[in-house]
Amino acid sequence: MTHMRWLWHLIRLPILLLLVILEPVVAFACGGLALLGVMVVVFFELVAAPHFPMWTMIAISISFVFALALYEGAIRLFSE
Repeated sequence: MTHMRWLWHLIRLPILLLLVILEPVVAFACGGLALLGVMVVVFFELVAAPHFPMWTMIAISISFVFALALYEGAIRLFSE
């Protein structure tokens, strides 16, 4: 059993190191793209652009927030 625990630590630590190093970049990118998507939706709704896929853009923006939550969940998983 101790060999399995040692092997788990050997696998998870490099993965955790990579995830933690990239976390600020991923958080900035996902947060920025989510905010930008919402701002584009608001802008195009204010100018009443025809045939603008508002709900698709909102869904994409929300998916960036979910992707960030999954990334932080992966960090939490590998840090335990």
